[in-house]
Amino acid sequence: GGIDAYIARRGQDLIAELEKLRDEGGLYFTQPVTDEVIDFVAQHPEIGQGVREGNTVFEVKIPYMTIDYLAAADERLKRYYYCHCPWVKESLKSGKSGIPTWFCNCSAAFHKKPWEVIFMQPLHAEIVESVLQGDLWCRIAIHLPERAVK
Repeated sequence: GGIDAYIARRGQDLIAELEKLRDEGGLYFTQPVTDEVIDFVAQHPEIGQGVREGNTVFEVKIPYMTIDYLAAADERLKRYYYCHCPWVKESLKSGKSGIPTWFCNCSAAFHKKPWEVIFMQPLHAEIVESVLQGDLWCRIAIHLPERAVK
């Protein structure tokens, strides 16, 4: 069905997985799943599925501690609850981050990997927003080959 159908299916699959975990009382990695978590993911299609703009797919991780992230009023805490990386989390918690923004390139690599498998070639991905830059989440741009959307 093409790239857009694949992206839509990824989003549907994640919502279905979250609903099942909510209904069964399971955890999504380390966090409980509530209606509020599902609504948040559904309202932000970049989480779990991505949004394509031309040959670029933008993806955002689900917050590591979504319930706490949604409840936090303090932006520093919000960034802390969002992040999946223990090193970055602790630097955010202490407020003394000496971690360079390029440190999060491993997240970009994680997000681009399925696309590299699909297209059977290395792809370029970059962090365009990150908690280390003061953003409230990390947004990754994955650059697909030209033939991807023709």
